[in-house]
Amino acid sequence: MKVLTAAALVIAVASAGGTAASEETATVGPTDAGADYGRALDEAVAAARGGDREAARGFFVKLAAEYPGKPEIYYNGALTWEFDDDGNRYRGKELNRAAAGYQKALEVDADFVPARFNLGVVWQKLGYLEEAARDYRLVAKSGGDLAAQAEYNLALVLKAQGRPAEAAAVLEKEKLAYDDAARVRLLALLAEATGDYGRAIALWKRTLVLDETPPWGALGRKHLRTLREY
Repeated sequence: MKVLTAAALVIAVASAGGTAASEETATVGPTDAGADYGRALDEAVAAARGGDREAARGFFVKLAAEYPGKPEIYYNGALTWEFDDDGNRYRGKELNRAAAGYQKALEVDADFVPARFNLGVVWQKLGYLEEAARDYRLVAKSGGDLAAQAEYNLALVLKAQGRPAEAAAVLEKEKLAYDDAARVRLLALLAEATGDYGRAIALWKRTLVLDETPPWGALGRKHLRTLREY
């Protein structure tokens, strides 16, 4: 199951002149920036997008020294440690640096939800599941745009911890739980894990109604064949 993230492939940042964003990206821009700040932020983002992550990191460090009260600086700086030029997530020490950046953003503003969400993702990737669950719960409680994604990722964490019933309870609170193929697939896996095979069959059938595209259609049919052997 895919872990949803608040920022992928691009640095999400708004300058004084506009906003750059992409699918599954939380738009994060200057909170009260003037033109100079906006231009400096744009320069850092341009460096990151151009593949010069070392230069981008230097720009963000300089910006943080000049504008220490702006959490979006630490957030966007952390993204340069979380993702490589191809949008793939780093491993090991880079992710630890990303976590430190998101934590710094939260020190400045504890309600900075995109940083809280991405910190949960980093904890999850590093294997710190309790920490990930804590941050996902806080994001879900916020009720903002990332709440549903946080609940989905929380369910993945609970599943990894061997708590499938709790994971299913989290997912079933979502209004779109049975209209979203990814969530229904996860619910089907959780039903299997708890031994509720009848429910699992119904859920796998539902996934085929929602999404039969490769590889998901084949996955659903494979599980249905296996379940019918019980």
